[in-house]
Order: sequence, then C-alpha cells, then structure tokens
Amino acid sequence: MPIESTTERPAFERDLLGELARRWGRRVAVKKDELDLDGHFDAGMPDFPEHLVPVLDLPGAEKLDHDDRRRILAASWIAYNAKTAAIEDEVILPACRLMLTGRLPVRGDDNAVAALHQTIIDEHYHILMCHNAVGVTRRRRDLEDLEFDPKGWSVVRGLEEARAGTSGFERDLVEIAFSLAAETTISGFLSTLASAEDIQPMNRITTDLHRRDESGHAVVFRELCGSLYRGLDAPDQALFRDALVRGLTAFRAADFEPWVLVAAEGGLGIGPDDLAAWAANRPAPARDTGPLQLLLNDLGISNDLVDLTRQRKQPGDARAH
Repeated sequence: MPIESTTERPAFERDLLGELARRWGRRVAVKKDELDLDGHFDAGMPDFPEHLVPVLDLPGAEKLDHDDRRRILAASWIAYNAKTAAIEDEVILPACRLMLTGRLPVRGDDNAVAALHQTIIDEHYHILMCHNAVGVTRRRRDLEDLEFDPKGWSVVRGLEEARAGTSGFERDLVEIAFSLAAETTISGFLSTLASAEDIQPMNRITTDLHRRDESGHAVVFRELCGSLYRGLDAPDQALFRDALVRGLTAFRAADFEPWVLVAAEGGLGIGPDDLAAWAANRPAPARDTGPLQLLLNDLGISNDLVDLTRQRKQPGDARAH
C-alpha cells in the first residue's frame, strides 16, 4: 500500500470554498470598522465621473451650468447604487437562498453552506453600504426625493423575461444562471468607480470595499455553479447555457428610463427615445471577460459563449448603465 505524503494537506484544507470561508472574517467589508462617510465627503468634488453619464452627451447638455451638471452627477451616483442594490436583492440573494434549499444538484457540504451564508451576509451588507452612502448624498446634495424602481433595471427585467413560462427545476436553473452572470460581471461594473481618483472620496472608497468582496463571490459562484452544471443532463446543461447568455446580455443592456430621472434633476428634459438614438450610434463598452472565461474553462464550455453575448445585442447596448 503506498504511503501518503505527510506534508500534503487534508482534502478539506485544499478546498477553495473552505479557504475562503476560513478567511472571511479577515477579508470582508462587514467585518471591518464602519467607514466615516461624512468624514470622507468633499463637497467640492463631483460625485460621479462625467464620462460615464450618457445624458451629458445629449444636445442641450452643453448649456447646463456648473450646479446643474454637479446635480446630475450626484443623481448618477444615486442611480448607480440603486442599480447595484437591485442586482444584489433581486438577482444574487434569491439565488444564494435557492442553492441552500437542496432542490438543485449543487454542493451542500459544510464549506459550501458556510460560503453561501457568508455571501448572503456580505450582499445584505453591500445593500446597507449603498443605502448609507446614498443617504449622505441625498442629504448633502438636496436629493431626498429621487427614487428608482428596483424592477426598472434592464437586468431585473431580463430575469423576469427569461423565467416567464418556466417553473420548478427549469425556473431554478434560470435564476442560478442569471446570478452567475451577475457575479462574473459586477466586479467590472464596480471597478471603474472604485479606481476613479477625481470623484468624491466617500464614493470611491465605498465602491472599492464592495468590489473587493465581489472578487471572492466570483470564486464562490464558480465553484458552486460548476458543481451544479456538471450534475445536469445534456438538455438541462443547454438550458443553463442559454440562460447564462441571456443573463450576460441583460447585464450589457442599457437602462434608459432611470437616466431620464437623472437628467431631470439638472433641468435637462429628455426622453427614453433620445437616449436610445444616442446609444444606437455608440459602440458597446469594452468588458473584462477574464472572470467569465475562467468560469467557462471550469465548466468545460467553449469560450465562444463570450461571442454569443456580443452577438445578442439588445437595443441601446452601450455605456448607459
């Protein structure tokens, strides 16, 4: 009988989810001291990068005065957080809870369960972070009445459309696939703001704390969804792949109605059609496909899936996030 190496770690210690779970208390935002939001608020700094605000490219925007432009940038920060919170609450959290039910062939060992519960805590804390940061902006920028419908974002509507007509196990797979799309794209969504040195320090720091957590979540979802996908038969794997493409496409789609509300805060009267016409003449923004490609490699799926998300272009697929 071969003698096992005495230097090799036990299997449970080599498990990636186990390692993440054990380091959770040292790496996540919820375990750190609360950020002094007002202390990091600089009233003289813009709240959002101008180049990420599509309404400022529309006719008439050049006539806006400094205060109106700054008000639009503050409203853009509120919209950004509203979309982030909607992704967490409407897409990711339900999928985490679904994976804990035992209805799906997903890993259910102690490490997997711990990682899922930790992710749920993180995501609820991220929603609280968004709420607290936006609260400071509302108060300091006099935007208390600006609200966004959580169901009004393209990715949330995309999930509703994808699961229409499905039920039971198929519906569960669609929801997990969309959450996987979220966790392979949200870090890129956060990174631009997290690295913007010319905006409100409070906004940049808050977003960077969130982004750091999401890098761990991407690993959790790769591991868990990998175990799920490999346990499916061929028809269900095909359904999962199609839902994943639909989810990735929905995350690329523009959101027009929220930007109408943002523009109105600066006195700029536009409609969704104005933004759609603007977006139709703009190339889709570059995306970091690295996390997605790692995922596809883990699942043994062709990287052609990345091209499918580009080909399945939706109206207004541009930087109007």
